[in-house]
Amino acid sequence: MKTFLVVSLACILPVVFSITPIFIMDENWVCNVKRSCLECLRLSQCSWCQAENRCFSRKLPTYEDFCRDNSTEYHNYELSLIDNARCSCAGGQLEENCYPPGVTDGPKCTGRGACICGRCVCDPMPDAEHPTKMVVGEFCEFDNFSCDGPRCNEGPYLHNDVRNMDNETAANIED
Repeated sequence: MKTFLVVSLACILPVVFSITPIFIMDENWVCNVKRSCLECLRLSQCSWCQAENRCFSRKLPTYEDFCRDNSTEYHNYELSLIDNARCSCAGGQLEENCYPPGVTDGPKCTGRGACICGRCVCDPMPDAEHPTKMVVGEFCEFDNFSCDGPRCNEGPYLHNDVRNMDNETAANIED
């Protein structure tokens, strides 16, 4: 009796196939489903057309020139996404919050800071040669360097009151 050993080698052919999605979702198209300025401008690639009440992306070829004159663009105020959107949608309406009560014109933030999203951000270093000088306050109205008179200590001093105090001192000297 003869025994044969039959070894069968099966050929395994690599099967290569690719999956092609039927629809590719581009993040710029997401803008089209947003229905309010607040929703729209939470996304940096989106713009809000006020005249059409519509969210769109200029990065898409069909919208490059859409609503050129009446659109609100995303702006990064370095706040949270929702706060950035609120500020962008409000436009310049929040800037009135950068004036002290009763003041409606003149420089915002007493001219010593930037109005960002309706809040004053005071100049962190008003004098580079003297880094200890500071400007503080809700409207950047206080500092620690505007007073040189005998009644001065370490501040902070109300910027406009210092002028009044100087006038009082001058009046007392003249008397």
